[in-house]
Amino acid sequence: MKRQMYLLPVLLFSHLLAGCNGGNDIIPEPEPGEPTVDMSTTCRNPQESGTYQTFYKPEQGYVGDPMPYYNADEKRFYLFYLYENANNHPVYLTRTADYATFDGFIQALPAGATGSQEEWIGTGSFIKAENTYYGYYTGHNSNLDPAEKVMLATSADLLNWTKQPSATFQAPNGFDRNNFRDPHVYWDETREKYVMLVTTRKDGKGALARYTSSDLINWSLIEPLMATASDNPAIYEIQTDSEILECPDIFRIGDKWYLVFSRINRDEHRKTFYRIADSPDGPWRRSEDASGHHETFDGLYLYAAKTAGDGTNRYLSGWCSTGGTVNNNNELDWAGSLITHKIVQQANGRLYPVIPEAVDAKFNRKVEFEKIRSEGNVSGNNGSYSITAQASGRSYALFNRNNSPVKISMKIDASESDHFGFSFGACDDLSEVYSVSFDLTPDNRWSMPSLFMHNETGSNRKELNFTPLVVPENKVFDVKIIIEKSIAVVYVNNNTAFTNRIYKMNQNPWTIFSGNGTIKVTEITIRETP
Repeated sequence: MKRQMYLLPVLLFSHLLAGCNGGNDIIPEPEPGEPTVDMSTTCRNPQESGTYQTFYKPEQGYVGDPMPYYNADEKRFYLFYLYENANNHPVYLTRTADYATFDGFIQALPAGATGSQEEWIGTGSFIKAENTYYGYYTGHNSNLDPAEKVMLATSADLLNWTKQPSATFQAPNGFDRNNFRDPHVYWDETREKYVMLVTTRKDGKGALARYTSSDLINWSLIEPLMATASDNPAIYEIQTDSEILECPDIFRIGDKWYLVFSRINRDEHRKTFYRIADSPDGPWRRSEDASGHHETFDGLYLYAAKTAGDGTNRYLSGWCSTGGTVNNNNELDWAGSLITHKIVQQANGRLYPVIPEAVDAKFNRKVEFEKIRSEGNVSGNNGSYSITAQASGRSYALFNRNNSPVKISMKIDASESDHFGFSFGACDDLSEVYSVSFDLTPDNRWSMPSLFMHNETGSNRKELNFTPLVVPENKVFDVKIIIEKSIAVVYVNNNTAFTNRIYKMNQNPWTIFSGNGTIKVTEITIRETP
């Protein structure tokens, strides 16, 4: 069930003076030194509805499992996705040139008739050969045996699709016939053939079945990619148990191959992961460097992410859960808004998530802001502050609410602190806030510094999300936070992304805090779109 938000009435009073010039009303100019922003701290609870402009969502319903495809002829990305609106997940699409603006709400593949194999549509992928586009997808019906099959539709224009039922096939013997989904097709230049990956199980372990084809119609089974472990459990290849490897994606950058997949049924590991290899056959490994192992792009709120590239840049698109409920499998509510990071390869092969340039650039109009009040040891003004934690707890600077989508930017010198961050929904008496915390000192639970999101009520703290954090030697962090309605995506130093759904954040005040030692915050700016 999706979280429902209710609007509390808020009365805004404008003091108008009746002018003598033509009887026009004149709004007085603020007195010198008078704040030009809303300095109130009363909590608001706005009803969330309608589209998202940056984190795409349709007017009604939600985005599930993106299937991005780059149309080189149009120089645009086609974002196919499973449309969640109590409608058996037909495939819809929207289009973008830069991931900052989107165009279209178009049905590509309708779900099938009640009782058919494709009563529900599942995830797949799209590829072009000569003048034909091929769209592979999952036909799902839990009342049938097998419950899932791979299916095909073709198109001449990416918009109008014809289903090809004769091309349907099911899991071969030895594979899980009821978990056989998410076909991903790519051109493998090492074989000079097309290869299809299919999410399934084999011998009780998570596996990716593999097929090859020369014509995208007839497929031959080859050795699967299995969930096996190396002698060193810290450097396992893909998985170590029977978890399904959902929404696979495979691509090459330079001389490295990358396998992307999402792990289901684990509350603290329900993320999109990647592995690196020198060949599409593996062996697959996690990225390792001096700061530890790196295997994810974001936290728990980026799921089912797949990639598309334009020959120069590659983008990773997943969905941010509505976060309203958690089901019996410890999964966040399915579907939400589209989240896209640009991914950049480092010399050691690691992939960094960064803010897409067009998203960064679209927030270009400065917004006035004010520090409403502070608690503890806080000094400074005009976008530069020194915040020192108190012996009894955190110190913070409280800033006014933002009533439109914004980008908040700043630099944080944490050379004298190991715990600091931001709190959202910081209104009234701060009895309940959601905090994004930089934890620079890993404890016994985590092997490296991390970003965490907590819900804090009084002295109680509930951890909701986390992602590893890269800490530079000087401990200076360049931070950008993109906020639209209830979504906040934090980008740090062009190497870390952290997505969260925070309903209380929308149109309420926020803070910068230090929970230990001193932080120096400079160059704070807030920008919105024109």
